[in-house]
Amino acid sequence: MHFFTAATLLASILTTDALVPRNVRVKDKTFVTQNTDTEAVIMLEGPNVVVKGPPYLPGVDGDAQCSDLVDADCQANGTCETCYTFNEADVNHIKSLGYNSIRLGVVWAGAQPSDGDTLDPDFMKRLHDILDLTDRTGIHVILDNHGDMVGSAGCGNGVPMWFQQKAAPELIGKQLTTGFPYSLISSLKVTGVGGYDHCGDNADMWAEHAGDPNYNLLNQCCQAMNGPNPAGLGYTKISQKTMDYMVKPGAGRDYFVKFWTLMAQAVVDHPSAIATELMNEPMTIYRKHAFNTWRASAEAINAIIPDMAVAVCDTGEGSFIPDWVTKYYPFGDLRIDRDTEKYMKESQNLFYAWHYYGQPSTPDEAVKNAQAISDKWNMPSFATEFMGCSTWNAAKNAGISHSYWHYSCYCDTNSQSFSAKEVVVPDTSFGACILGWGGGNADYTCDEENVLEEEFLASVEA
Repeated sequence: MHFFTAATLLASILTTDALVPRNVRVKDKTFVTQNTDTEAVIMLEGPNVVVKGPPYLPGVDGDAQCSDLVDADCQANGTCETCYTFNEADVNHIKSLGYNSIRLGVVWAGAQPSDGDTLDPDFMKRLHDILDLTDRTGIHVILDNHGDMVGSAGCGNGVPMWFQQKAAPELIGKQLTTGFPYSLISSLKVTGVGGYDHCGDNADMWAEHAGDPNYNLLNQCCQAMNGPNPAGLGYTKISQKTMDYMVKPGAGRDYFVKFWTLMAQAVVDHPSAIATELMNEPMTIYRKHAFNTWRASAEAINAIIPDMAVAVCDTGEGSFIPDWVTKYYPFGDLRIDRDTEKYMKESQNLFYAWHYYGQPSTPDEAVKNAQAISDKWNMPSFATEFMGCSTWNAAKNAGISHSYWHYSCYCDTNSQSFSAKEVVVPDTSFGACILGWGGGNADYTCDEENVLEEEFLASVEA
């Protein structure tokens, strides 16, 4: 059974016959190189390059290399700096550190700011500039539909405003509240998010800038709650209605698949665009619908680019899913359809994406969970986001590809955005210092603590 739409099928027919192979593809539980004389197993390794707000992608101009370090000290002193570019000097720099890939944010809200059959031309110009650079220099690119706590209308980022207006029109510009069953869990209640009391039940304050694509940056209620990804924002009524609309069968899923169809068409001629990560940290517990949506998107993408790798993931892209989940079937919408699981096992295009930020208790446990799913579903896993050398080492020593957070904070470091306060005020000047932006280290490396990559590759090929 195929999930992709007739429009996707037509698009695949219209795609050029001279398909450009990806530089890297999935083969069983590994990534392998192609377009070379000899196929070889490769461990993908490098930084995240994500711009969370306008203009949503860095430029490639200039010859200055990023050298910023964003940490608590510079935030407290108001001295942090940011990069605005990812250029050839940056490519040479990450290569000098031994890296071969980047996880590049392609935020849906930036790529498709209005409902239609095309992607934003300014966004696409920036994307093609980056991919022209990576095509030429041999850097492998994972296209990450990045977002945090779903979308702008719920004080998050990622999903376009127009999509949320279709998903939950009655909740746009309204006070954020938490619905059942999430209201039973204190850590998921939005009322517990720092800064929520700034607006409380003041309807006029919540209504300011309602419907503006940059509501998350302009509305003072959102500004007051800006912080390191408060989970309560992802489980509000508007966030959950948005996720339900996106993953359950119907128009919302079709819009999501259409976005990825357009993105695949846009990058078909760029061999360095090797993979897609369909949605960063999806905030839904409905695994049945989510995995059917991942399948529909993967089928649409692979109808256009047959060898492009596509990520599947669990709730929040967490690494806490224990190995028994791959052996036993929960009931109802928590259960992945057996037909979809069969499709995943048989596909040679999928990988399992996961993040680690303290759950489970150690990185080694996270790696064990990821490896169990990798073995069960016959696909590689990829730690696409984490902070800290302990996670780096655990992933690398297990032969798992990994991408650290973050090459630069990629948001404007004016005095308004950086202060001694715990909560910073985002703005729209460049990149939006919003929800977990607070990290950037262009020189990040843990190599001295790792086993040699050559030893891993030799063991795989032996």
